[in-house]
Amino acid sequence: MTDKEKEELKNKMYLWGSYKYILRVEKSELASIKDMSRAMKDIKSMTCGHTSIASKISKPTEDGIARSITLCEGRIEKLNRLIKENMALKQEIDEIVDSLPCVEQYVLKARYVDNMSWEIMPMHIPFEMSKRHCQRFHNSALEQIHARLNKKDKNKAADE
Repeated sequence: MTDKEKEELKNKMYLWGSYKYILRVEKSELASIKDMSRAMKDIKSMTCGHTSIASKISKPTEDGIARSITLCEGRIEKLNRLIKENMALKQEIDEIVDSLPCVEQYVLKARYVDNMSWEIMPMHIPFEMSKRHCQRFHNSALEQIHARLNKKDKNKAADE
């Protein structure tokens, strides 16, 4: 695994560890954009439905409202796709991590879910282990995850 691949995998692992927070933020943003889209659609229906109001709204304003609605709909699609992708990645990594030995699972969860530093980790592990041992187990787990994710990617590419 190259350094770049390792960094990308670590980023995926941080996403995996903070999945609940990320999902909450994405869903909150999705709700805000849906509210904005509904408000814009209400404004558009008000301006198009009543001639007294419509005559006071300029064409550029009407076009701006239509563009805003289109942008909101595009952002909603993108967020829905992002939520699905993050959910799929989390499930994929969950399956891999669950199949790893207990020590490696513990180190990964301590590092990415609990955001534990290397210095603190040995003090919180229920069995005696040095900082360097924690790092070795971590690196071994990352190698296994990388290999399994690559294998799945190659299988997907072969199927297509």
